[in-house]
Amino acid sequence: MEQSDNEKEADSQEEYETLDFTKPDFVFKPNEVHEWRQEGPYLICKSCELIHAQHIGMDKLLVGLSDTGQPLFKKR
Repeated sequence: MEQSDNEKEADSQEEYETLDFTKPDFVFKPNEVHEWRQEGPYLICKSCELIHAQHIGMDKLLVGLSDTGQPLFKKR
């Protein structure tokens, strides 16, 4: 079966999409207070809409949170 000229032309044209990055569909706004937990060398917050983490290294141990929610560490 042979393709018509219109079908051949449509197949040969690539589709392009223009994205507008000045208006994102989603903007991450973290909570004011995070519920930090340590998993290996990472400090992880799972209480926000997106799980996010911070690398703290293997020489620190999370011992608690301050009154303002800031993580408290001690050296191993």
